[in-house]
Amino acid sequence: MFKYMMTVAVLALALTTTAHATSKAPGTRTAQSSWNSRSYATSSSSYSFGYTNEITTMASMGSFTSGKPCEDCRSGSVLDVGLGYLRAWKDNIQFGGEGRFQQYSEEVSPVGKSASRIDLLGVAVYNLESDFKNSIFVKGGLGIFGVVNNQGDGFENKFGFFVGAGKRFNWLSSIAYSPELRLVKRGDIDIAIEIALLNFSIYWN
Repeated sequence: MFKYMMTVAVLALALTTTAHATSKAPGTRTAQSSWNSRSYATSSSSYSFGYTNEITTMASMGSFTSGKPCEDCRSGSVLDVGLGYLRAWKDNIQFGGEGRFQQYSEEVSPVGKSASRIDLLGVAVYNLESDFKNSIFVKGGLGIFGVVNNQGDGFENKFGFFVGAGKRFNWLSSIAYSPELRLVKRGDIDIAIEIALLNFSIYWN
């Protein structure tokens, strides 16, 4: 009976020592620590690029201009404000929208009288890299555009869309330079090429 108890005690001690050594083994600890780190990173943040919200200046065309459009013209004014917003979703994708408002005085209006036009679009973006602040991206949007009507005496809303691509260059901690090129279709008007060289992104969580 005594020998049997001693045998059980020795086996129990051996198993305990083996389990303790395994838990302290460098390879096992590293793998467990790495797995825990990945799990924490995944659960704590869905976005590896580090921010959730982005505002784009849309070619920096928020402006008010007053003056003569030509040497022999009368002075006029144009108010032009455009802004875009994007929110990170998942798998390098962002969704949002953008809008532009333009108010023309009679002297510089393309319709010959004081008038305003509005663009409102839904936008989706796919980034080729997880670091959005320095990523090449492709972008598409659709919605309504304000275009000159067939009579040429006012603006009307027409359905349209655009596709484009660009590249962000991280500049400051929360600002990137983000030029882009677009192909834009406004209603029945032929496709136009637009290049936004003075475009900036402001981002935050």
